[in-house]
Amino acid sequence: MTIANVGDTIAAMTDDEPKTLLAAMRGSGFFENLDEETLLLIRPTATRVRQPKNTVVFNEGDECRGLYIVERGAIKIYKESANAREHVLHIAIPGDCFGEAALFLGTGYPASAAAVRDSELILLRKNEFLQLLRERPEVSFRLMASMATWAHRLVSSIEALTLKDASARFAAYLLAEARLAGPGRAAPGSQTRHGAPDGIVVELGMPKQVLASHLGMTGETLSRLLARFEAEGLIASRGRRVQIRSMEKLHELADYGAS
Repeated sequence: MTIANVGDTIAAMTDDEPKTLLAAMRGSGFFENLDEETLLLIRPTATRVRQPKNTVVFNEGDECRGLYIVERGAIKIYKESANAREHVLHIAIPGDCFGEAALFLGTGYPASAAAVRDSELILLRKNEFLQLLRERPEVSFRLMASMATWAHRLVSSIEALTLKDASARFAAYLLAEARLAGPGRAAPGSQTRHGAPDGIVVELGMPKQVLASHLGMTGETLSRLLARFEAEGLIASRGRRVQIRSMEKLHELADYGAS
């Protein structure tokens, strides 16, 4: 499917938008180490961006507009080879940032980014944000701590892709999606285990091939895992909707892999 290059849609600012944007920043994992004073300083440099599914945020080589943080949805970071084959480098999910390399190195974006779900982003606009960091060095240090936390999570994710087998990676992905979905997506009367209930319904939320690439496997392997997990009673799936039948067994699989 061809992605429509319509750019991003900047949300119209209403009277309540500054308040809701600040609340979104407070709730983002990227800003979790920042105190209220720092958030209030960063807030004037931020804009909420609504990014419909299958639209391009930026293309490789585009001039940097700033640093993006995913508030809701999912953004794929990818490169295209000479034969137009797409290689997904990373899927940015809520709390993740992207575009930071271009921002701090003063270059164009080194890869392309596009929404794989309807998404909302927080854009820290380049010129104003860098000016703030120059004028308020203490903000730089606090932000470095926040970015270090995010980088640690990214390294852990890369380690999981490297060290765990395919079944463990897919189980860990389903568990993470279940935590994001929350108990409100669980079936009535479900039993709570490991911080999320059995019976919770998650949306895979992206094309199977994109998800497979994100998890470091082929689309055929992902299809086999879906069928196997369902046959073993771990999940029930219909299209992109997956109901978790056993959080406990998924946790065992995510921790130890296939036996």
